[in-house]
Amino acid sequence: MRMPDISALFHRIVARVVREAIGYGICAISAIAILVLATWASVLALLPVAGPVYAQLIVAGFFVLVIGSTLLWLQLARARPRPQATTTPPAFGAANNSQRQVQFAQIAMIVEAVMFGYSMSRRR
Repeated sequence: MRMPDISALFHRIVARVVREAIGYGICAISAIAILVLATWASVLALLPVAGPVYAQLIVAGFFVLVIGSTLLWLQLARARPRPQATTTPPAFGAANNSQRQVQFAQIAMIVEAVMFGYSMSRRR
């Protein structure tokens, strides 16, 4: 690729990233505005029923409940260490692994000998 091609590609990528960042920013600001308006509407709806202080406390309690349930969900969803799939003792697993390495070395030596023999037969 020539330098102008790389430069044009870079500018297209940056333009796309900037465009997406602006779009996501507008969405985030709109979501915050929706949250504020919904909260205020909830407080206004609770004013005649619960009074001015308790209406705000009820809405605040709802947000505390949302935060608490989110934190609980994050704690439960955290990756847990998975148990090993094999039920063999560690010492037997290590011996089995070394036995496999020995078998692999033997097979590699056989393949190497066959390849060497083929190479020597082609030279004549």
